[in-house]
Amino acid sequence: MEENVYLVKWYGPFTCQEEVKEWEEKQKFKCSLYLLHGKKKNAKTKEMYYCGETTRSVYKRFCDKGHHIEEIKDRLHSIYVGCISNVKRPTRKQIMAVEKIITAYLAYNLGDENVMNATNKYFPPRNVFVINEWWKSNLEGMWERQPKNAPSNIVPDVLVFHYNDNVDNELLVCKKMKRL
Repeated sequence: MEENVYLVKWYGPFTCQEEVKEWEEKQKFKCSLYLLHGKKKNAKTKEMYYCGETTRSVYKRFCDKGHHIEEIKDRLHSIYVGCISNVKRPTRKQIMAVEKIITAYLAYNLGDENVMNATNKYFPPRNVFVINEWWKSNLEGMWERQPKNAPSNIVPDVLVFHYNDNVDNELLVCKKMKRL
């Protein structure tokens, strides 16, 4: 059995940090990942994305000095917070593996210039399997339709990275899962 298999439940979209704070305070589970989407101050059309991880609450992480949310705060489109739901207490290494594969996918798919992450733009040196579910913030169901530029439409529902000692590494994705 592969040990690097993660089911990430994403909740959102939220439109501001305060919404995230209020939502997190009501939950009995801890979210350790987040996705940001917005435009920098003087950008006309260029949209930016950021995937981050935290061992604290997402809101507390946003309050850190110099956090990337400040770059798009005035033109923030959406925030999604993610919880690795198939691991009872994910370690920092596990959280970072998920962040790394999502960030690397965003950089590969959108281009480095559209991803605010300064690091983690390369795939991890091991097999990683990530299944993403996109839930409404009220927890009453999953999103079926989202805007084309939303992180929930850009990040695939399934990401599989096969590592073969830097020889013929491959990324497999399933953009959207379909109900049968």
